[in-house]
Amino acid sequence: MSELQHRVKNNLQHVISILEIQKESADFNNIEELIRGNQNRIHSMALLHKKLNVSDNVNDVDLKKYITELSEIVKESYSNHKKNITLIVKCELENISIDKALPLGLITVELISNSIKHAFKNKKIGLIRIEITKDKTTKLYYADNGIGFDFNKISEIGLGQEIIKGLIDQLDGKIETDSSNGFELTVEF
Repeated sequence: MSELQHRVKNNLQHVISILEIQKESADFNNIEELIRGNQNRIHSMALLHKKLNVSDNVNDVDLKKYITELSEIVKESYSNHKKNITLIVKCELENISIDKALPLGLITVELISNSIKHAFKNKKIGLIRIEITKDKTTKLYYADNGIGFDFNKISEIGLGQEIIKGLIDQLDGKIETDSSNGFELTVEF
């Protein structure tokens, strides 16, 4: 129980840090979007702790269930009945440590949010694919068939990108991206 409480405290500190960063660049024209984004980040952490509470092991998480449920929560939070966005989640890993699950969950939240907000602006139908595989290393593959986005372009860096890059650093991950056919990002850790 004490381990779980310690993790909750650390995760709430993450939320506070994100809110502090956002406070610096807050624009009252996008306040609804800021609130929705933070709600999704908090959902990510709450779902993770819910999974830990029902498990006998407070150190491991059923990654497939966590990422699948979390992805659906984020998609529904941006529900737009004018757009049909299909979400495909595949995960080869059964369990993963909470230290890896939290950054993966938050990366997933940021990527799906960015795709739904930006990638399908001029499209009525979209596809988001998330795959987590394990060979010698663990890989998170994320793709959408939207308008494409250069993840490494300095002039386009926003808070979501900064958060994603910081979380990838927490995983000691390496990034590969491709924007020739929508947006693709692979994180190897």
